[in-house]
Amino acid sequence: MQKLGVRFRPPTIYLFYTDVSTGKLRRRTVVLDDFTKDSDITDYANELHDDKTTKKRNLFRYVPLRRLERLLFVVKEGLTANISKNDIEKKLRKFDELDVNEDLNKLDDGTLKHKKLIMNETFEKNRVDPSSKNFVYDVVVDFEPTPGEKQTSEWDSTDEIEEDIKQDDDDFEDDDDFK
Repeated sequence: MQKLGVRFRPPTIYLFYTDVSTGKLRRRTVVLDDFTKDSDITDYANELHDDKTTKKRNLFRYVPLRRLERLLFVVKEGLTANISKNDIEKKLRKFDELDVNEDLNKLDDGTLKHKKLIMNETFEKNRVDPSSKNFVYDVVVDFEPTPGEKQTSEWDSTDEIEEDIKQDDDDFEDDDDFK
């Protein structure tokens, strides 16, 4: 894929690519007939990307899923009346950002899939593999707690450990069960 473009009315995606056999620049126009402002972006992007009926001519399989989602988001926002290009860009930036304090357990499935794609893309971008010159094998990082905040853990309290030890001792002294 060399370029991707959109049109809002009717919802359309343009794919510009170089034909491998001829070397010519081609344009494929895909009208999204059933795409509305209520469509689920993640599901629609997956449907376009993994379309089995047009496997040989499905050019969307060469487009990263995340990029398809972004294009569909732009199309979806463009379907609302009287929205400016700047407003769409602002909403797209918000669509692409992750909030570290957000509870992912409370998200719906589509939003969660989108957030996971963003996290996966960020991970792949920041990943350093062993063949890289910046690779360090055993990195030790100390995480400091935030000032004024005491961190506690219920699972490793000393009271529970002492109770477990006492219970094990009581079980050990009860030998007459095995006679």
